[in-house]
Amino acid sequence: MIRHLQFVCVLVVAPLLTQAQPQQQVKPPAQSSQPPAVVGNQPQPVLPTPVAADAPVLTVHGVCPAGQTATPEKPESCTLVLTRTQFEALVSSLNVNNQAYAPPALRGFATNYATILALAKAGENVGVDKDPRFLDLMKIARARALAESYRRYLQEKYGNPSAEEIAAYYQQNVSKFEQMKIERIHIPKVDPTRPQDRRPEFEKKARQLAGEIRERAARGEDVTSLQGEVYKTLGLKTQPPQTELSVSPKPTFPANVEQEINALKAGEVTKVEFEPSGFNMYKVRSRNTIPMEQAKALIVREISQKNIDDALKAATSGVTSDLNEQYFNLRHANPPPRIPARMVPPGSAPSARPVAPGATPTPAQKPTPPK
Repeated sequence: MIRHLQFVCVLVVAPLLTQAQPQQQVKPPAQSSQPPAVVGNQPQPVLPTPVAADAPVLTVHGVCPAGQTATPEKPESCTLVLTRTQFEALVSSLNVNNQAYAPPALRGFATNYATILALAKAGENVGVDKDPRFLDLMKIARARALAESYRRYLQEKYGNPSAEEIAAYYQQNVSKFEQMKIERIHIPKVDPTRPQDRRPEFEKKARQLAGEIRERAARGEDVTSLQGEVYKTLGLKTQPPQTELSVSPKPTFPANVEQEINALKAGEVTKVEFEPSGFNMYKVRSRNTIPMEQAKALIVREISQKNIDDALKAATSGVTSDLNEQYFNLRHANPPPRIPARMVPPGSAPSARPVAPGATPTPAQKPTPPK
């Protein structure tokens, strides 16, 4: 059973790796008695010797490894030793997000793992491993670990699509990898410094100006100069907005505007778009397609995620659940039921352990009837 307890210990201590992850102030390395190597006139730092793969990195005294028991005469005689390879394999099993752990996080994990193993040993000595609550916890912990391990299996399986898959995806979705450099001319409907003052004559002048500016932009006049002229003509004292829109992240437009932009060739201008912010027009300065090599990382992520999503959907599509709405409804007239904790039956001696489900109680295990 100690193997099962160690499994639960690993699940419990795993979040400590993440909790210890905040940036730590890096301390300067300890002074070495060995003088630094000198190259020319510049002293070179002495690098620490790496720890061998089979060297112990965590030794827990008083805890027995799986398959070993302590003698009654010396209950503390056991020692659990983890080499660097074993410790890193344990951390790797918990590292579902494939993140890099800083040394303080690894130290905290090792320290707390030893503490929790000690408490697990104490729990086993008093029969907690036979408590129905523990058995239920083991079922949940096993199911959760299996689910997370299956997700990791899918990530490993689909994380490296073949060159043929990448090329096929690129050809089938070449429009996704098109980049457009877009410029916008904005004609506000109201004075930006006095938005509450909605003057009909201001909007009328802006609307008429928008049509004229659009024609001049379509003839090839400089967009930045036209934007400055707009603000000058309307008597606006504020700085005109930047005309060039960002390429990454790609700007978002209303559906009808995006459809019109996508239909343009380089150098063409949309019609005047009536938007809440004012009158806008968009000019496609250039459009080109990203080469497949540059888009490879994005393609790999999209192929991988699609395959993982398909596998997860296939695994869960045949499983459904029905809930009792009278019980789970948050708007129920009665307060939600309080689910009390199940108590360990009285008795502190190891022989007075709770009875496992389905087992026949022996005289020493027979639970005390409730008062």
